[in-house]
Amino acid sequence: MANRYLTTVDPSGSNNPHTFALELVGHDHTVLEVGCSTGHVTTHLVAAGNTVTGIEIDAEAAAQARTVTDTVHVLDLDFTPVSTVEPGPFDVVLLGDVLEHVRDPAAVLADLATVLGPDGRMVISIPNAAHIDVRLMLLEGRIEYQDHGLLDRTHLRWFTKASLRDLLTECGLVATELRRVVFPRGGSNVPFDDNVHYASTLTFIEADPEALSYQYVVECQPRARMPDASDALAPTPHEWPAHSCEAIVAQHEALLDRIGHLEAEVQAWENSRVVRLTRPVRALLDKLTRRSR
Repeated sequence: MANRYLTTVDPSGSNNPHTFALELVGHDHTVLEVGCSTGHVTTHLVAAGNTVTGIEIDAEAAAQARTVTDTVHVLDLDFTPVSTVEPGPFDVVLLGDVLEHVRDPAAVLADLATVLGPDGRMVISIPNAAHIDVRLMLLEGRIEYQDHGLLDRTHLRWFTKASLRDLLTECGLVATELRRVVFPRGGSNVPFDDNVHYASTLTFIEADPEALSYQYVVECQPRARMPDASDALAPTPHEWPAHSCEAIVAQHEALLDRIGHLEAEVQAWENSRVVRLTRPVRALLDKLTRRSR
């Protein structure tokens, strides 16, 4: 299990959650890294002058992480509050793709908020369950879990931008900065059949500003400390491009027009001379057919 989430981290990369998280954490801080795995992100945090304490559920992974930083606790967030082993204070608490794996994300966040220092903050990365690939698969009436990615079979919770904001609000936190990892349609490992969806459906979904957001990386701080802070996750006016609405309306109108023509053709056939003259014969045949069943 130790190598399940092992990956190469390039601090200079773009459109990458690790890069965003490292930039938001910064340098020369005391950092609590929750879900440090084998230390692939820890290495770069330490290289930036940070003093890092790790939290990891897997003992084998934790042993590897200890080659990078001295203190790594083996702990299951669902059963043991972090504050019972590390009271802090920390400048930064980092949760990289953690909250979707726990039973009660609110309880975990509320506990972690207590180990923050006076100016402490959290950096959280989380996948977006409303990415277009997931939406299209669900429209096909199915859900297929994968070994990793948006539909990782070990995920217990699912988040969108709105539900992440609700979670932070519940825990007394406010997002002060938001970064997005963006993947185009078909850019994930979520299986769907592009050929079964109407062009208007694709246009409609892609008009949503968050449809291509694959992952969110947010910096957040206690709301009580920043009562006037603007919320980086606050809803924005949802403006659907006029061309997408017009395309959908045009297709619907064309369909209704076609239905109207078909209804007229059926009515004309029913009123035709042939139909009227053969109606008694057809009624008799129908009666004989029912009797023979």
